[in-house]
Amino acid sequence: MAAAAPGARVTPIDPIGPGGAIGAGLAESGTVLFADHPPAEAADMRRLRWVQLGSHGYEQFIGAPLHRDTVVTNASGVQDPPIAEWCVMMLYALGRRLPAMLAAQRDHRWDRSPVFQSELRGTRVGVLGFGNIGREVTRHCQALGFEVSVMSRGGVRDRGLRYDPLHRPADDVPTPTRVFTLDARAEFFAGLDALIVTTPLTSHTRGLIGATALAALPAGALLLNPARAGVVDEPALVDALRSGHLGGAALDDHYRQPMPADDPFWDLPNTIVTAHISGSNGSPWFRHRIWDLFLTNLRRHTAGDPLLNVIARGDLELG
Repeated sequence: MAAAAPGARVTPIDPIGPGGAIGAGLAESGTVLFADHPPAEAADMRRLRWVQLGSHGYEQFIGAPLHRDTVVTNASGVQDPPIAEWCVMMLYALGRRLPAMLAAQRDHRWDRSPVFQSELRGTRVGVLGFGNIGREVTRHCQALGFEVSVMSRGGVRDRGLRYDPLHRPADDVPTPTRVFTLDARAEFFAGLDALIVTTPLTSHTRGLIGATALAALPAGALLLNPARAGVVDEPALVDALRSGHLGGAALDDHYRQPMPADDPFWDLPNTIVTAHISGSNGSPWFRHRIWDLFLTNLRRHTAGDPLLNVIARGDLELG
């Protein structure tokens, strides 16, 4: 860190939870903050010029009283590989009926039903959002022979300076089979066997996948959500799973965390829930990548260069 910012004074602090404080001294003098939540003193941090998040999601900073000159960057790119792996794992687990296979094994039941003898090559996968995670999911799915369509507010476009853990050229972007904007969402949903949600939770995307969107999916379609739960309307998702309209769902972020014992998603049919682990923060690669991103941005900040993964000011405002 000393090499990236010679002469900088570094003050280690305990992780800041929601509403946590860092102390008046740091609030008055700090110019760079590496944290996952805005501190209680955010409105008083007039010298703060840059906040680096350790997470891809940034909804906790929406509406935060930061100075207008403060730049916020997220950890987009750091968790792309494990999240894409999670998506592939869940596509195969649900598409090949792994939960039912395991149930048959627990019951000591020899079951060679045709439902266990399907093939997923050619599956029509829809990726909602084409940021770093959406692009990595697209790469993985295309490599496995899936047909990938994308729906994104801005379509497939240059996203500016973004962190890539593999340091690929900026123009190394996967090409989906089809690209849809939000105006064509009904057509997008109608042509899918599986929908993967990768868009961040913002005032524009909260509840984006509601009853109308779920009904537009073909009967038996799968839904995978490694992104924020709030992008999908909870009552609509429960109804679609209970009715059998959705063939299955894999959910990593949840409406209540930790999930209480009476949470309906524990027992919904053909539903896999994981404890917000798709980003694999426990992987040694995560620590390497998050520090690689932070130090890269610290060098750029020190040199006065544009930072990677800047969150647009409009996306941090309350909608």
